[in-house]
Amino acid sequence: MKTSEVAEAGVPHDEVQTTIDRYSDRFDNNKSNVGERVKDTAELSTEYYNLSTDFYLSGWGKMFHFGVRKKGESLRDSLVRYEIYLADKLQLREGEKCLDLGAGVGGPMMNIAKHTKATITGININSYQIEKGEKFVHEEGLEKYCSFLECNWMKMPFPDQSFDKAYGIEATCHAADKRTELFTEVNRLLKPGSLFALYEWVMTEKYNPADPEQQNIKRNIEIGDGISNLNTIEDVKKALADSGFELLECRNRAYECDKETPWYLAFKGKGFSLQELGTSPVGRVVVRNMLRFLETIRIVPKGSTKVHEVLELAADGLAKGGERDIFTPMMFYLARKK
Repeated sequence: MKTSEVAEAGVPHDEVQTTIDRYSDRFDNNKSNVGERVKDTAELSTEYYNLSTDFYLSGWGKMFHFGVRKKGESLRDSLVRYEIYLADKLQLREGEKCLDLGAGVGGPMMNIAKHTKATITGININSYQIEKGEKFVHEEGLEKYCSFLECNWMKMPFPDQSFDKAYGIEATCHAADKRTELFTEVNRLLKPGSLFALYEWVMTEKYNPADPEQQNIKRNIEIGDGISNLNTIEDVKKALADSGFELLECRNRAYECDKETPWYLAFKGKGFSLQELGTSPVGRVVVRNMLRFLETIRIVPKGSTKVHEVLELAADGLAKGGERDIFTPMMFYLARKK
């Protein structure tokens, strides 16, 4: 990570330490609980992405998600192909209006717009990510097709039936136990018969909530990724049904990765490219030590190392969850408004 990127973080330098401490307290059982985190989902997500966005941009690029990766394929190519698959499943066409839930800095939105020439509105509650995303959209010359709106996705300021299609790419896990409320709002905004596609972070049917080791893996993913409470495959199905959608397809695309290139490969330090060095075990140690030094000489704000340690929890939890097949970030759902 470049020191300039740390300096541009979404939290003022003198507030990084207090922000990461407050964020960590949300996952301290002595100071908070799941119910309180669910209640404060919007604040939790905002804090998390204010702290982590520049780390993601440095180590992962503009697309904050995973993908079905084939042997010999770069991480970036797998992510783009993963996005295009979703757009094709949506049957998204030129001139249609589409909603992107949790658009991040707009990487997927831009790739999908290039592929389809659809007009896409990216919903995001995080003003810092929108600032970054609007810059990227301008650099790509895609203002005609891509735009952002800063709002809470539980109450989006659009009339009924404003959109032809909608999707979310590994984002609505942040709605957690409020999924039905969110999906009901999406249903309101879609025209009758419209398609809604999702890539979801979920615990699989192999997850045993009574197993302490598996509980810890789940908790590390939640802490490291700003999620109040990870749902199950069936939880998402129920939320879609309860909010007025007909489920057309549901499958775990993690099983489509080649054996040599599982979705969590970048966290294992095997076969990674230079781009993925920062996500590997060795790379994370290098970054952690560098941040400690830079904090000491006051080039980066105090608390930067703790932010990185939170992201390391995520990497370890994701790799272990993937290896044990108790978690997937790649559960694909395709639904239609009734």
